[in-house]
Formats: sequence, C-alpha cells, structure tokens
Amino acid sequence: MGTQAHSTDELLRLFDAGHGICTDSRKVQPGDLYFALKGERFDGNAYAQAALDAGAVKAVVDDEALRGGAGMVWVEDGLQALQDLARAHRRRMTGTVIGLTGSNGKTTTKELLYSVLSQRFRTHATQGNLNNHIGVPLTLLSMPLDTEVAIVEMGANHVGEIRELAEIAEPDLGLITNIGLAHLEGFGGPEGVKRGKRELFEFIARRPEGRVFVHAGQPVLLEVSEGQTRTLFGTPEHLPHATGLSDLPPDWDAPSAFLLHTPLGTTGPHALHMDGGYNLDNALAALTVGAHLGVTWAEGLAGIASYRPTNNRSQWVVTPHNRVLLDAYNANPSSMESALRNFAAQQHHAPLVILGDMAELGEYTAAEHRRILDLALELGLEAWTVGPAFAALERTDDGLSFDGPEALMEALDSAGVSSRTVLLKGSRSVQLEVALPLL
Repeated sequence: MGTQAHSTDELLRLFDAGHGICTDSRKVQPGDLYFALKGERFDGNAYAQAALDAGAVKAVVDDEALRGGAGMVWVEDGLQALQDLARAHRRRMTGTVIGLTGSNGKTTTKELLYSVLSQRFRTHATQGNLNNHIGVPLTLLSMPLDTEVAIVEMGANHVGEIRELAEIAEPDLGLITNIGLAHLEGFGGPEGVKRGKRELFEFIARRPEGRVFVHAGQPVLLEVSEGQTRTLFGTPEHLPHATGLSDLPPDWDAPSAFLLHTPLGTTGPHALHMDGGYNLDNALAALTVGAHLGVTWAEGLAGIASYRPTNNRSQWVVTPHNRVLLDAYNANPSSMESALRNFAAQQHHAPLVILGDMAELGEYTAAEHRRILDLALELGLEAWTVGPAFAALERTDDGLSFDGPEALMEALDSAGVSSRTVLLKGSRSVQLEVALPLL
C-alpha cells in the first residue's frame, strides 16, 4: 500500500480481516488491529512494535519515524482515523442507533434500556464508561453488523463534545435523561451544560427519521426539544407515567415498587431493584423507548425487573451492622440533591449520610458544597463529609468532617457505626466504597 496515509476504506478492510480493535499494547489479542493513540502522559506509537509482537495483525501509527515500517499502517492522525473508521462501520449497520446523554443517570438508563430492548432485539450497548471521544468509537467498532439496536452513551465535560460524538455515532433516536449541575467547570456554568447536552437533540433534528424522547415533567428538556419530532412521557397527561408505592407489598423482594400507567390502563405493582424516584424516571424512559421500537409493556417490565445495579450505583447492601445505600460511583450537585431528598423522604430508621466531595465544579465548588451540606441538615439528616471541599466549610452541627477516606475509615474502625441506615454518596475520586467493610 505504499507509504501514503492509509484511507478509511483500507482500514475498514483490515478491521474486517481481524478480530477486533485494541488501543493498549498490553491487552492485544492475536488478530487485533492496534491503534497507537496519544495521551497526556503516553504515546501509543512507542508501543506499536510491542503490539505487533503480541499478535496484532497491523499497528495503525501516526509517527513519521514509523512510516513504511513492517506491519505499520501510517495515518496522519491516529485518533481521527479511529473515529473515521468507527463512523464507516456504523454506516454499514442497518439497525437503530440510540444516542444517550444526561447530567445524571445516563449509565443506569443505558443498562435499563439494554435490559428492556434485549427482550426482543439483538442489542449492543456501551460497555463500562466508554463514552468519550475514544470510548464511543470503540463502542461502535465492537458492535456486530447484525446488531438490531445499538445504545451509545455519550459523556461530556465541555461544549462541543456531544456534537463531535454524535457526528461519529450518527444516532437515529435520542434521549437526554436530564440537564443539571454537572461538570460546571468545563462547561462554564449551568447555561453551558444546557448548550452542551442539547447538541444531541440538534444533531438528531437533522436525521430524516430522527426522534427524541423527552420527560414532560422537565421544563429544560421541553425547552431544548421544542419544535422537534419528539415523544413526551412521564406525566399523567403524557403516558406512560409511573407512580411509586410508599408501602411495599408483603414479601416484596425489591427495594422499590411502582404502578405503570399506559394507554392500555394501569398495571402493577412492578419490581424495581433500585432506590429513588430518579431511578423510576430512568426505568420509565427505558420502557418508553422500548415501546416505540415495538417491545411490549410486558416484555419491557420483565426487563426492568431483571436488572440489578452494580458498580456502586444505587445498591442496597445489608451488612452485619447496618443497611447501606451505596451510591459512590459519581456525584454532582443535581444527583446529590436528588439522593438526599429521596433518602430523607423515606424516613429510615436512624439515618446517616456520608457525603464525599463533588468534582469538576470550578468556581462553583465552595457554594455548591455549602448548599448540599445545608440541604442535608435542613432535611434533618446527620451528615458526615469526606474530602477537602466539604472539610473547608464551617459547621455548627454535630456532624463529622474528614479530609479523606482514610480518616473516615480510622473513625469507623475506632468508634463503629451500627443499627443505622446509611447513604454513601460521593464522586468517584473520593472512593467512599472503601468504607463499606467497616459499616
């Protein structure tokens, strides 16, 4: 093929001849096509030969020094080549692609969507948190051509990022779980978050058969979807709608139950193995998209009932000493407020909230941590905090503050907590889950 930059069509032929894509030379499997990507602290070109030695069929590189080398496929920009290849592969797919984003709940909603849609279709979804400029291409390239429905999660922390991801994935349908206070530093404030998230809907508006799904109880989502082909849901006027049960049926084996109101009538109670009204909205979104694509209500409800959260997301854990709601995968002001209000409303026995710092808030850091702590106290909750942002706040209550998880663990080890209902909620960087063995 010479030493000119290789085209997307040439890369597509190599991709089809291999077994998969790999961007980490340490994880190469024989037959993989290795892409050498650059990061802040690494250059994948330096490991291209190691990838070939490990069995990669070819190494896609953008270092001039490797141009023309044995086994090397030279391109002008490795990341751009990966994204172009993913777009070309997506265009060969005849199934429906769903784009999903939101300030809170997008990963949980993705999992619920997958559970619902898998009842009827060959469904593929983003694995883990592969939802950025590298993860979305890898997600698309992992999808078999006979995929009937693809669910592509899109994360962002600055304006323009969702637009770039949509241009790669080219979704037919779109869902924004909510627009709240997340990544305020990167987006430049609440208005920036709104502009960034609406980019998904703006892309889908250009698709011939594009449609977006909008919770009618969220004014911001109604605003950003105005004038588009949309399906409204989530209120008594816009079915389906769901209502939670305050008293669970006898011998109920799930944390939550709900009634589902559809054009066919009301059914229930149905099982939801997650806590919180916000997760009920996530389940309802999954049911709505499923119904649009032809999943029956019975099939969709079976999918919802079969899903159980993992990865520290809204998981109830019963320990020998306490009952713990582990929600320590991530946190921002919007999700923190929802979690606190829901926890307080349930009037648990001897409630305790342990809150970890919220990341990526920039100039809003002090004010938002103050607001969340004040809210917890207004709700009558005993609040312990973990992390320097919370620790910097002046407190007049009896709650404890710790600079980090190690100090929290020392306090739990010496004093102990028992016979409490505990909410563990914080950003990933705080790693509050390390305290679980001591609770």
